[in-house]
Amino acid sequence: MMGTGTMLRRTARLAAGTVAALALVLSSVLFAQAPAQAGGGTFRHCYFVVDEDGMVERVCPEWEVPVEGPRKWWPKDCWVCLGLFEFEDFAVNPGERVSFYGQLGQGQTLLAQADLTKDEKLAEELRAEAAAAFFSAAKLIDKEGGVFYKGFTWVDPESGKVYGDPQPEPSLEFGRSIEAGLAYMQRAALEPAPLPWIESAMKEFAQANAAIEAIAAG
Repeated sequence: MMGTGTMLRRTARLAAGTVAALALVLSSVLFAQAPAQAGGGTFRHCYFVVDEDGMVERVCPEWEVPVEGPRKWWPKDCWVCLGLFEFEDFAVNPGERVSFYGQLGQGQTLLAQADLTKDEKLAEELRAEAAAAFFSAAKLIDKEGGVFYKGFTWVDPESGKVYGDPQPEPSLEFGRSIEAGLAYMQRAALEPAPLPWIESAMKEFAQANAAIEAIAAG
């Protein structure tokens, strides 16, 4: 395993700034795990966004999941439906909400890619980039506020029809983990010693990704 100094130098080249460098230090400690097997399929979920003009948008990250299951959680007449997560995001400037959810989704996608690759060096780099994306998202939250999970629905991407049921059991875990991960990253941005907060945040984001995979495999 490479030394801390080497990891810090490499991260600095990948993403300018100390946050990405700190994240890469953590990656070898927190995520030294066997990669999942690729080939299950892809899963796409969305975030409900209201921008500064009051327009409703959806930001929809997508990534490969290890297992694609029988889709028991989906509405029976809408197999193409996407999971739509909604958060109370008043602490994010409306003009920055699309960027906020874009950074959040990018972090999730990079973290998922890291778990699937068999290349350890690439996995470390991807996790560092994921941490930097999560940190960037957290910095868009007002220091005096937070982002809180509100609920889950299904949406037909073609017709826009919304389904309140069924409610996947892992959706609550996903929402709470995202909420906690962002709160930890907010603290990381404020603390002179941010490493413990980044460590806690990345554990929460890993749990959130695991919840998404549980929905896909359900």
